[in-house]
Amino acid sequence: MTDPVIDTAAWRERLAELEVPDVTAAVVVQCDQVWLQPEFTAFRNEVDQALMTAQLRRDGHLAITRVILHNLPLTRDAISRQAGVDRAFAEWHSRLSAAGVLLHPANSSTAPRIHRLILRGDQSGADIPDMVELLKNGDWTDPHKAELALHTVALAGATTPLTGYDMDFDGPFGDADPSIYM
Repeated sequence: MTDPVIDTAAWRERLAELEVPDVTAAVVVQCDQVWLQPEFTAFRNEVDQALMTAQLRRDGHLAITRVILHNLPLTRDAISRQAGVDRAFAEWHSRLSAAGVLLHPANSSTAPRIHRLILRGDQSGADIPDMVELLKNGDWTDPHKAELALHTVALAGATTPLTGYDMDFDGPFGDADPSIYM
């Protein structure tokens, strides 16, 4: 894995702009495995919080297209990958899925739309760069990068949505006592 190329100051700047009424949409891509490293946990949580807060405050006036990995690469790096990365990956997906479930009933326009990029077996990483691009006054902050991400999301079979179906609602007694569902 290469050194992280995530400019946290630039990300914070862009995320703060989500509150501006002139911003009507955002494309957020977080597909680099650096997001799963322990030293990025706090910043990853900060990004999650900023996106959820903006969606709730903007009450349906902000469309966020977010892309994360569906699966970790199946390369030689997978063998040498830190065990914490796999746990962080599962925890992040679970938390984002739970947030979507909790936000959806209250107001479906604020429910996060998260697309999981499917990596093929021979891919060692995503073909789209990590980004926060904003649609402000009808123009993207970086039109090329935003269109690349939006085109990838639109490709059949390239992504799968992160939904509440990814949550385990069964609980510890689901198999032993089916009456809990009545």
